[in-house]
Amino acid sequence: MKVLIWVHRNDVISGEITKHSYTRPYHDRNEEWVQVSISVDKFVQLEDGSKSDNENLFKDEEALIFERNPDTDEIRYRKFGDYGNENILKKDE
Repeated sequence: MKVLIWVHRNDVISGEITKHSYTRPYHDRNEEWVQVSISVDKFVQLEDGSKSDNENLFKDEEALIFERNPDTDEIRYRKFGDYGNENILKKDE
């Protein structure tokens, strides 16, 4: 699915959308605004105020690795890339 929005032509040239509108702006006397089609993900980033396409939207959540020992059924977890600092997951968690 694509979303149609109106952006200033300078934003199209620069590649960074700073202002957008859902309809053609009334004050567009010199035809400086153009209609573009963007992905739903890009539209959500615009609405959320995100600036970067590569920005992790879930950066406040830690990436955890869970490993189960098949012999003891013990489950250990650790942060991604943090070897040697495993924690044991309790059964009631």
